Amino acid sequence: MFVNGHLNVGGVEKSLVDLLKAIDYDKYEVDLVLFEGLGDYVDEIPKAVNIKFYDLTNTYGAFLKCIFSNLKPNKFKYAFIRIILNLQRIFGVSAISLLKSLFKDLGSYDCAIAYRIGICSEFVAYVVDAKRKITWWHHGSYDYNEEQTKTIEQVYDKFDYVVSVSQGCKNMILENMNISFKKIVVIPNIIDFEDIQKKSLEKIENNLFDKDFVNIVSIGRLSPEKGMVNCIFSCKQLVDLGYKIKWFLIGDGVEYEKIKTEIEKNKLEDNIFLLGRKKNPYSYLRHADIYVHPSYVESMSITVLEAMCLDKPLVVSRSIGPSEFIRDGENGLLVDVSVDGIVNGVKKLIDNESLYNKLSHGDLNVLENYSQSNIILKIDELINRN
Repeated sequence: MFVNGHLNVGGVEKSLVDLLKAIDYDKYEVDLVLFEGLGDYVDEIPKAVNIKFYDLTNTYGAFLKCIFSNLKPNKFKYAFIRIILNLQRIFGVSAISLLKSLFKDLGSYDCAIAYRIGICSEFVAYVVDAKRKITWWHHGSYDYNEEQTKTIEQVYDKFDYVVSVSQGCKNMILENMNISFKKIVVIPNIIDFEDIQKKSLEKIENNLFDKDFVNIVSIGRLSPEKGMVNCIFSCKQLVDLGYKIKWFLIGDGVEYEKIKTEIEKNKLEDNIFLLGRKKNPYSYLRHADIYVHPSYVESMSITVLEAMCLDKPLVVSRSIGPSEFIRDGENGLLVDVSVDGIVNGVKKLIDNESLYNKLSHGDLNVLENYSQSNIILKIDELINRN
């Protein structure tokens, strides 16, 4: 069993889909439990996967409004779930175990995997009956206070293993939580080289990219930690310096309006283009001259590796994930997490043709570490470890 919120476009969800596509279904029977909707990637899930959807969005909102809206024969269980979730605030996270009776239909499992922290890990820890329990850690920063940390430690105590997607994240967990280092296993996300190459060949809008300009692509959620707003300020500096830039931002999020306003304020409507969320960003990435990743925090940075698959020169803000595989000046440029850092990195690539050509070839030795065969072997071993 795998448990996740949804399958909308996102790094965690993409990594889950890639993992499910790599599993040997002659060897495993797999259930996928979702709580917040099916999402954009649902049609990529192998047919052998049995999807079980419990719409916990019915438990969202003000308490009394939620209770009254669920007082119907087919929705009463969601009122009960909301009551139990509220009891957690009084009696602690283990109160969620009272939901066991509502999920008897799940039966028992040889292995249950919570693919996200929060309700997914709590559900697997206290509600699911499984011989082995594993949870995944995808966060590139630690943003939990002391009380929240104690709750996470209590939940993780119910798991056999915690999978961290990078060594840096493992170190971060050990620095902030009271947990045995033996319990944390480093297994990166899968980078499906062939799938990325294939999808990159799909057609996109005509005349979007211009050969007379330097075409830059950045992919990520439009939220503060992803630093996408810095692309606007970086583009402004480059344009003012005389560089002909077209910059394409792929993604959506809470900072969409802020970024749109900054584009208009800086009169960059002809230079920066908000393309929104794309299920297949690779067909756009294929046309890029440079890939810029401005994020403040990354646990692994899937999109950087995907850009490497397509032989794109990389300008990457320094954080936990990419620092493990980007060798500055050899297979990409690691820059300061700032507008100046991004600008200097882009200028280096534009002004130095030799460096640009050197970095226009994906590092196959790095990519092999994230191959489907290597990662699924590690997961098989963990699931069946004695």
